[in-house]
Amino acid sequence: MKINYYLMLQDELKKIGDTKPSLLLHVCCGPCSSHVIKELCQYFNITIYYSNSNIYPIEEYQRRFQELLYFIEQFNQDFHQHIQVIEDPYNHSEWISHMYPLKEFPEGSIRCKLCYHLRMRRAFDYAKINHYDYWTTVLSVSPHKNSQWINEIGDSWQKEKPKFLYADFKKNDGYLKSTQMTKQYNMYRQNYCGCMFSYEEMLKRENRK
Repeated sequence: MKINYYLMLQDELKKIGDTKPSLLLHVCCGPCSSHVIKELCQYFNITIYYSNSNIYPIEEYQRRFQELLYFIEQFNQDFHQHIQVIEDPYNHSEWISHMYPLKEFPEGSIRCKLCYHLRMRRAFDYAKINHYDYWTTVLSVSPHKNSQWINEIGDSWQKEKPKFLYADFKKNDGYLKSTQMTKQYNMYRQNYCGCMFSYEEMLKRENRK
């Protein structure tokens, strides 16, 4: 039976109330994180964790990271927040060593599931070592990402602390609201997922035009 992770999030937020626990939020970029952060900052003391060694090439990685820093700076001013951004060191060679055996698999396949797993594991380990109350990822805001897989991965470490925050951030127009915030903050919005495989597919699409 398919689980409604959006309702699970709402139930958890009701339990939290105004206690403001700490949350480590894994983000892939400024645009995807925008509305998620706006929603969650009402309930949590958020720290951003930028762990994205999948992004290719390095120039694209840096561009997305700088856009995120710009957005968080503006967001903190506009909403009177003190959100900090932590960068997990970029290690594309390690990421590709895990992914290359699955290079022939298409977008949206188990190759993507492994990519989610690798980055989410980095976030979980950091949250655990640094004693956060909760952790989660913004990945489910994208209509191109499998929310079921994302939450199953988070659930796989649920017997350990910190607590995983189940969510499907694309629900209730979450993705639409993120695109609106992207325009509002004049952010760069990429035209491919980020990895070298999606980069190559993007180039093929561009060449066909």
